[in-house]
Amino acid sequence: MPDVPIRHFLNIIWRNMSELYDLIIRNAVLRSDANARMDIGIKNGKIAKITEKIDSKGEKELDAGGNLVTESFVNTHLHLCKVYTLMMMDEAALKDYHGADMGKAMTAIELAARVKENYDEKWIIKNVRKAAALATKYGCTHIRAFADVDSKGKLEGIKALIKARDEFKGIVDIQTVAFAQDGLVREPGAEKLMRQAMDLGADVVGGIPWIEYTDADIAEHVRICFDLAKEYDKPVSMLVDDAGDNGLRSLEVMALETIPTGWQGRSRAHHARAIAMYPKPYLLKLAAILKQAG
Repeated sequence: MPDVPIRHFLNIIWRNMSELYDLIIRNAVLRSDANARMDIGIKNGKIAKITEKIDSKGEKELDAGGNLVTESFVNTHLHLCKVYTLMMMDEAALKDYHGADMGKAMTAIELAARVKENYDEKWIIKNVRKAAALATKYGCTHIRAFADVDSKGKLEGIKALIKARDEFKGIVDIQTVAFAQDGLVREPGAEKLMRQAMDLGADVVGGIPWIEYTDADIAEHVRICFDLAKEYDKPVSMLVDDAGDNGLRSLEVMALETIPTGWQGRSRAHHARAIAMYPKPYLLKLAAILKQAG
């Protein structure tokens, strides 16, 4: 046998070890080519290799059977505490919110709040489990889930969502949002309830500044949310300017708070429906601010 340096054998062993995968998905169809069959190697929770044939073995291997393999769906905004409550909803609330001119959005939210008078963690968690199981079945594995926190719903919704988050860990990534649906300035005690929700373990501070009555109150709402986010070191998600009113400016207020706070990448705005009605000069100004805010 020829004299081979031990380093050569160590290199072979190291190369083989480096090619080991936690998971290999074989015989997969990708979106880029419906006719090709590919192997996907996953290591340390990340896709490490995609090729026609991976010769190495995986700790676990799955045969996709020629079916499509693609990224999972991400739902960035789901009011998970309200799933399966349509039969409890006032028909007028749905009509007002979806009306063509979006002019009665605030009225719709106030009508829909009646559901929360009967909030109870015991029945909410059953609905949430059903929705999370369906999300898994249809490939949605990440959900930012909002729970109303206010004088009507109290902490019942957020408690149910936190419980579901822990139950579905490793199956569906549920980020729980403590959401001040009825305002923080106009709703006495809401700030205290939000703090209690964060103490319970909520993942995200949620706000809806446009629901407040004055521009000053909108700014205060945004400030309270970011103060909580800084204190608990959590991201922020806010529903902004969600009505047919081109005078609403809470998206701008949120962005301008994001920049000095340093919350770029941790600040998300949802439901900015009024942006479709802004005059072009203001829209361009807003776009520049949003870019700075990330």
